[in-house]
Amino acid sequence: MAKPMPKEDKSHPVHKARLGALQLAVWANEHQTEDGELRTFHTVTLERNYKDKNDAWQKTSQLRESDLGEALALIQNAQQFLIKVE
Repeated sequence: MAKPMPKEDKSHPVHKARLGALQLAVWANEHQTEDGELRTFHTVTLERNYKDKNDAWQKTSQLRESDLGEALALIQNAQQFLIKVE
């Protein structure tokens, strides 16, 4: 599993993990509250890579039934990462 990237790089995820055809990324987003405090919140993306009929690589957010075990493992990995960050 990947190491976290510096928070200053907003165009890249702070954490990435891959398992089989699935890839998960955790993104850090900053938001200024009404009282002026800068807060960081995180979002997660999960994608499946596959080859189309032309043998070109594609990505989708739709998972197959057989992907669920790997998706669960990746989500647990992301949760462990976020627990350490916060």
